[in-house]
This record gives sequence, C-alpha cells and structure tokens, in this order.
Amino acid sequence: MEEDALPERAPAPAGFRNIRPQTKPPEAMRRTAPPAYMDSYKEAFVEETAAFIHSYDLAHVTMLGERGILPAEIALGVLRGLAGMQERGMAECRRAAGGGNHAAEKYLTQVHGSEIGGAIGLARSSGDLSAISFRMYARDQILGLREGILGLREALAGFAREHAEVVLPGNTHGQHAQPITVALWAMMYHDALARDGDRLAALCERVNFSPAGAGIMSGTEFPIDRRRVAEFLGFDGVVANTLDAALSHDLEMEFASVLNLLCYTLSRMAEDLFLWATTEYSLITLPDWFIGISSMMPQKRNPDGVQDLRNLSAQSQAVLAMVQGTERGPTGFPIIERRNSDRMLRGLVVALRERLEVLPDLLADMVVNAGRAEDHANAYWAAVTDLAGALVRINRIEWRRAHNLVAGFVRDCIEQGISPTEVTAEDFNAYASRSGAHMVTMDDATLTKALDARAFVRRRETFGGPGPAAMDQAIRSAGGRMRAEAQAIAGWRGKLAAAEARLQASVQRTLAENRFA
Repeated sequence: MEEDALPERAPAPAGFRNIRPQTKPPEAMRRTAPPAYMDSYKEAFVEETAAFIHSYDLAHVTMLGERGILPAEIALGVLRGLAGMQERGMAECRRAAGGGNHAAEKYLTQVHGSEIGGAIGLARSSGDLSAISFRMYARDQILGLREGILGLREALAGFAREHAEVVLPGNTHGQHAQPITVALWAMMYHDALARDGDRLAALCERVNFSPAGAGIMSGTEFPIDRRRVAEFLGFDGVVANTLDAALSHDLEMEFASVLNLLCYTLSRMAEDLFLWATTEYSLITLPDWFIGISSMMPQKRNPDGVQDLRNLSAQSQAVLAMVQGTERGPTGFPIIERRNSDRMLRGLVVALRERLEVLPDLLADMVVNAGRAEDHANAYWAAVTDLAGALVRINRIEWRRAHNLVAGFVRDCIEQGISPTEVTAEDFNAYASRSGAHMVTMDDATLTKALDARAFVRRRETFGGPGPAAMDQAIRSAGGRMRAEAQAIAGWRGKLAAAEARLQASVQRTLAENRFA
C-alpha cells in the first residue's frame, strides 16, 4: 500500500451494508429553511408559563453566581438584564425576542451581547425549562381549580340549605325510584366535587418537586445546587433521579386524568339539569343568560349553557387520549409531539376555570319548580318502598313477602288506572285477599302516610340521608370541610408568594451590593 493511500474500509458486520447518503445537487433543492410550523414549536411564546420560566431564569443565574460557576461580573450582568426585562414588561420582552422558552437568552443577546446572553444557558437544557415550567404552571392552575371547585361547593351547600324541603323524584334506570330532595341532590355534587378537589390536592403534592438541574437526562458536570433553585421557586424538594426528572411524564397524564374526572362530575350535573329543563319534566327554569333562542322558532329556550357543560366530558376525554397517546414509546422519544398535547391540556384548564366561575351564578338564578317536582314525586309510586315496610311492622311478615305483595298491588292499580293519590286501604286489603294473603291488612292513615313523598323523605334521617336533621348535619359538616380547604389553598398561595418574594429580594440585594453572598 502506498504511504499516502487510505486504508481499506473494514468489512461491515453481517446483516449490514455500507450505505453512502444520497444527496441532490443544490439546484434540485426546493427549500433552504424548515417550514414555519416546525419553527413554531420552538419559537412560540406561551403566555401561561412565561412568568414561571422568568423566575427560573432568576433562580438559576443567582445559584450560578453564588456557587462561582459563572464569573461574578457575568452573573451580575445577566441578573441586571433579567431585572431590566421586568422593568420593561417581562412578557412583552419575551414575546418580542422570540425563542419560546429560551426568550431570555435571545433578549439578553440582542440587548447586551452574546457574552451576557450566552451565559444564561450554562448547566441547563431545554428539558429543564420544559419540565420546571410544567410543574410551576400545574401547581398554580391546580390551586386556581381548587378555588373554583370550592366556590361551587359553597354555592351548592347554600342551594341545598335553600331547597332542603323541596321534594323531587330520584331516578334509576331512567325510571322514578324513590323520593329525594333537591338538597340531597346538591350535596351529592358537593361531595363529588370535594373528591375532585382532593385528587387535585394530592397531585399538587407530587408536582411540587423541582426537576431543575436534570439537564436533558444526566445532570451536568458543573457543581450546581439543585436544592437552592428548588428553594427559590417554592418547591418542597428536588426530583431525585435526573433521568426521571427530565423524561418521565406521568404527571401530565395524571393531571389530564384528574381533570377528566372533574369534567365528568360537571357533565353529569349538567345532564341532570338538561333533563329537568325539558318541556316534559319542567322541574327547573334556567336563567335567560344561560339559554339560546332559535333563529326560526321564537318560543324556543334552548339550554345552550347546559349543553356546553355536558360536552366537557367529551373534551376532557379527547385531551386525556391525546396526552396518553403522546407519551407512548421508549423513554426520550416523545418530544415534539408533547407541544400539541400540552396546548390541549392548557386549553382544557382554561375551559374548566371559566365554567367553575359561572356555575355558582347559575345556581343562584335557576328557579326550581317545587310544586311540580313534588307532584312528580307523588305521581308514580316512588314512595311505595315504605308501604312494604309498613306491612313488615304491622303484620309481622318477612320483607320479601311484603315486597312481592306490594309489587303485585302496584301492577294491579296501574292496570285499573288507580293513581297513588287515589288508592285506599280498602283497595289494598281487597288485593291482599285476592292474592291469598288474608291476614295481611292496611289502614288508610298508614297507607296515606307511607305513600306520601314528603313524609317519605322526612323519615330518612339516616346519616347522610335527605331527612331535615340529617341534611342540616351534612351541610354543617360540609362547612367545616370547606373552611379547611380554604385554609389549605391559602397556605399554598402564601408559601409560593413567599418564595417568589425571597427570590426577588435576593436578586435586588445582590444587584444593590454588586456581589453574591
């Protein structure tokens, strides 16, 4: 082999071929830059997370300066630049600079040069920015959602107290089942929403650990202080494993799942109101501001607002499917796709907070047609369970025999066209005799009382039931739980506000003294 000759290429492993990339001559290329929609993934300004990333920028640079990782004069220059962004309007500066999560670097480079602008990215990655902005955004929105849920719970408890005596039929299988009260219905949703709030509170605890310093997966060779950054930003600690911190996204899926359950609660409540507002039911009258008018039929009062609420479950199911579908695949593969699922998730949060704000007003302005509701509760034998109970007490017969006897009696009355308000003890005794139950009897006073819907609910003083004393206890208990929730939310708000105040004070002190502590 000649001295200047290249060595022969080693043979390729079995199953592989040496393939040279095929290139086209420059004149054949149609584009020289990526399409705009691809750039938008990285360049897009996200209003909801801009303030959180700015706080992280301040905390990160302060930590780099304190640890001596950045020369003091450079770190101070970066902090002055970030402080200048605040004075000029942080969001506007970031929006104008472009660069998405890296807007501060672009802005500082444009205004102060690359020596300052280029320094802010030391010992961190886009993964840090995305991970920490999600967690800070999520905990802030979780608190807002918990406040919205609490406001609706308070409205439902007030609605229940106001309608504690309003009787209406409860349904199973779409059929009249037993009489209940509007208060029992309202407190059912209060308690369901309390569970939704509890799920959000538990998620907030898991979210509140800082991923900053994980880099894109394995941290950094620089001696950063991850706990210092976490402290500045109000986190309870750091995510222990850097790969987990950067590339695990189960919290996004959990957030979407919890929101999905909340949407189903609100959607089910809307389904009830939708049914009650139909012409056939007419149990409630929705306020004018929550309905729509047909463009052709002037008499129509379309329940547009309720239908919008019903659709929340479909929206949230789509978001959950999108978030879960995005996170498929091996660790580190889903990156670009997450921008789309994140946008959908944020949109659902906005939709939920808007509707939670409106629903207390709906309850305040909605009219319950109490007389019609009670008539419905009395019209279709909904209280007849207590007739069987009366037979057990009076005639000392077993429950199943009483149940079967009453079931046959009701069928017989329906066939004869006798309504619950018309039936007499004589009718029952005659049926019992025809059925061979000669010793089973009923008197008019007991039968009337057993079949009366209002008396039915008044007898339900079981803990958690619709009886007046039980309902009063439930509402008072709910008040205590709501006060505890309000205190918990206020505690979170105070903790995060205090952390931000400490961060800002540290930056101002550092700049005033022109040195890092």
